[in-house]
Amino acid sequence: MRTETRKSIKAKMPRPIWNAIASTYRKSLYSRYRKEMLRHPEDMSLYCPCCGLKYSEFVEGDYQEYPKFYDLKTFVGIPQDVCCPVCESLPRHRIEILWCEEHMDLLQGKDILYFAIERSVKLWMKLKGVKCTTADLFAEADLKLDIQDTGLPDNSYDVIFCNHVLEHVDDYMKALRELRRILRPGGSLICSFPMSRDIEYVDEDPSVTSEEDRLIRFGQSDHVRLFGMNADRFMKDAGFDVSIIDGDNCPPDILPVTAPCKYDMNRLFWCRK
Repeated sequence: MRTETRKSIKAKMPRPIWNAIASTYRKSLYSRYRKEMLRHPEDMSLYCPCCGLKYSEFVEGDYQEYPKFYDLKTFVGIPQDVCCPVCESLPRHRIEILWCEEHMDLLQGKDILYFAIERSVKLWMKLKGVKCTTADLFAEADLKLDIQDTGLPDNSYDVIFCNHVLEHVDDYMKALRELRRILRPGGSLICSFPMSRDIEYVDEDPSVTSEEDRLIRFGQSDHVRLFGMNADRFMKDAGFDVSIIDGDNCPPDILPVTAPCKYDMNRLFWCRK
């Protein structure tokens, strides 16, 4: 089913009914691929740590169907078959989850806050029994929070996840300082954002306000900036001790670790308070 058709049906259907249908479909898809994995293990050279299944191939996302939202020029020449067919994880999600599995001691039994949680990561947490509080300003979540001013007490959480959020907010440094404030001493922030090899630190311009101009300048119509390859400097300026989580160091079976867009890098940041 094409994305536009799916969205049209979803808009006309009561949320509980749609959620039930979507859940049933995802379970059938999981069962189908799990059987395929068991029947033909020799063909399954790819692995998604988010859903725990192996595949003969990943699939393309639906980005090409949204030319008014994505700058499709940034997809040219980059492999598109990088999406998990069951949980829809992208390379950066799989990189994050591999890191999480190597650092379960930081997650088990800890207070975790997750901004704009991805479905693939949410699935992994459910499978592993890792509990978290979700936060979002617009989408459905446990807490409705502005990441720049959460209103939460100091030292509230042990771990915070914030992926592909800082390119949307008015003041990313204010958001980073706020995240550090609500982290407990010794706590961790796992962070990522779109990055360009052509930019050193950050490209932003408050005068670029229209969706069309933002799409051309920043690659997506709802982005207000694009970060550069040395953007970890800003996290250090906010008071964090920063380490890079590099997808190039991941095993080949979760490859490709390059995302479908040239701005969606295979790099995350582990920021410690």
